[in-house]
Amino acid sequence: MFTPILGVSFGNITSTIAIVKQDKKSTLEVIANQDGERSINSALSYKQGNEYHGGQAIQQLVRNSKNTIVNFRDFLQYDKYSSIPKDLLKRCEDSCPLIDIGNDVPGFQYEIEAGVSVKKSVVEVTGNHFKQLKLAADDYTSTNFEKVILSVPESFINSEVTSKNLKEAAKIAGWNIIQFIGETASGLLSLTDSKVSVDHKIAKDGKDKNVVVADFGGYTSTVTVFAVRNNGIMTNLITKVDNNLGGENFDECLMTSLAKEFESKHKISGTLNDIRSKHKLKQAAIVTKKTLSNVTNAVIGIDSLSQGMDFHTSMNRMKYELTIMQIVNKMSNLVKSTIKEAGLDPLEIDSVVLTGGSSFTPKLNNAISFIFDEDVTSIISLVKGTESQHPDEMNSAGAALQGALLFDDETDELDQLVQHSIDVPHLDTYIGHLNAANEIEPIFLKDTPLPARKIVKLYKQVDDFQLTLYAANVEIKERQEEVGEKQPRELDEDESDYTDSDDEPEIIRYKVFNKGELLASAPVKSIGAKGCEVTYEISKEGSLKVAVRDIVSKEILTKIE
Repeated sequence: MFTPILGVSFGNITSTIAIVKQDKKSTLEVIANQDGERSINSALSYKQGNEYHGGQAIQQLVRNSKNTIVNFRDFLQYDKYSSIPKDLLKRCEDSCPLIDIGNDVPGFQYEIEAGVSVKKSVVEVTGNHFKQLKLAADDYTSTNFEKVILSVPESFINSEVTSKNLKEAAKIAGWNIIQFIGETASGLLSLTDSKVSVDHKIAKDGKDKNVVVADFGGYTSTVTVFAVRNNGIMTNLITKVDNNLGGENFDECLMTSLAKEFESKHKISGTLNDIRSKHKLKQAAIVTKKTLSNVTNAVIGIDSLSQGMDFHTSMNRMKYELTIMQIVNKMSNLVKSTIKEAGLDPLEIDSVVLTGGSSFTPKLNNAISFIFDEDVTSIISLVKGTESQHPDEMNSAGAALQGALLFDDETDELDQLVQHSIDVPHLDTYIGHLNAANEIEPIFLKDTPLPARKIVKLYKQVDDFQLTLYAANVEIKERQEEVGEKQPRELDEDESDYTDSDDEPEIIRYKVFNKGELLASAPVKSIGAKGCEVTYEISKEGSLKVAVRDIVSKEILTKIE
C-alpha cells in the first residue's frame, strides 16, 4: 500500500510543503497553512504565552523583534556557538539574537510571556518550525505524515553535523527523514514529471541534455550543471555556491534607496539605525519587490516610519532594476562562471531552470537569457512563461515527487533504495557515427553514466554503407554574418540622413563535433526497404558493442564487438 511521504523544502526565509495525492492522476499539490500561505515564512514569534508562525511571526518583527526568531536554518551547520562566523550572527542582530545558551550550544533566549524567558537550541527551534509545517500538512489532508523527503542545500547533506541536527529537529516534530535531496536536484526533479510541468524540453522529449539549475534564495545562490542522460539519470557535474548573494541583497538595495529618499524629503538621518524603522522599510521593500516583479509600478506607504513622520512614494520597474543591477550582474556572472568551470560553453547547455523566490525577478531572467543563444537553450521559468510552478514551490514539489516513488518497504531495503547518490563510471568523451553528410552525429554524450545503451533507427538508409564510429570533441567556432544592404528610401522632414550601412557584421557562434579516435568501422549490406536500426552498447568497463538489424525482419546485418 502507498505510504504518504511529504515533500518539504526548508529555506532560510521560507519553507514549502507538497504532496502527491493518492488519486487516479497522482496530482501534485503544494499545501497552504491555516493562513492560506503556500510559501511559509521560516519564522517563530512568542508573545503573551502564544506562539506565532510564518507570516504571523513576521508581523511581530516591528513591535516584538527580540522575541521573534528568523534566519535560523544555517545555524544548524554548527554544534558549537564559538565556531559560528560573526558575519552569520549578524543575520539575527535585528531580531531575537543567537546566543550561547550554555555549554557552547547555539540557541535563542526569548520571553514566552512577561517576565518568563526560556532558552531553546537551534535544533529545538527548528523542531518547533517543523511542528507547525506538519500541523499544516496534517490538517489540510487529514493524514498523519510521519515520513518526509527534505530538500536542503547540498552542503547540508554532506555534513554529518547538519544531517544529525536536521534529523533531531524532525524527530521533535514527529517526522522521520527518509531522504535528503539537494535543492537544485529537487528543483530539476520537479520538471521531469509531465503531469505538473508545461510543455518544455526537459519534461517531454526524453533526450540527453546538459541542464543548468540556478537556485536564487534569500541569502544563498546555488548553480549546478547537470548531465541528464539515459531518460532521467542526473549527474552533478559541478555546483557553485555564494552564501552572501540572494533576495536579501535586493531588499537591502531597496531599503537603502527608500531611506535616502525619505531622509532627503524630511531632512533627517539615521532611519536605518532604528530597528523598528528598519523592519518597516524591510516589509515595504519585500512588498515592492514582489509587486514590481508582476507590474511596472508600485505605490509605497509607510505610516510613522521615523520620528512620527509618514512616508509615501512610488517606484517604477526601471528605477528598481537600476537599483539592483549590481546584484543581478553578480547572479548572472555566477551562472557563467559555473558553466565555465564545468568545462562547457553556453552553446552546450540545452536548458536553464530558474528556481528560488529571487528568480521571479524579470531583470534577472533577462540577464541570464542574454548569456545563451535562444535557438539552442531554453530558459525555464515562471517569468518566461515556460513553467507553471512558482519558483518558491519547485523544491518541495520535486521532493514530493521523489517521495511518491518510494513504497512502504522494510527499513533495510528502503535505506538502499534512497541512497543520495551512486558512484558509477562515466564517458569522458563524445561518441558518434559519421552521417550521410560526412559529419559526426553524436550518439553518446560526454558524461553519460555506464553501462549505456542507445538504439538509432535509420529509416532512409536502404543502400549499403560503411558504419564508422569515432570518439569526438566539441569545438566552438565563429563566423561573420554580413549586414544586408538596405534599400534607399525617402526621408521624412524630421529624419537625418545618418546611415548605419557601415554597421559591423554580426559574429555568430556555433558548435561542431570534430573527429577523434576511430573506434569501429564495418560495412553494412543487404538492407531491407524499410531501413535498419543500430543498437549501441557500452559496458561498465567501457567496451563497445554494435549490432545493425533490418527494421522489418530483425535480422542482424552487421555486428561489432
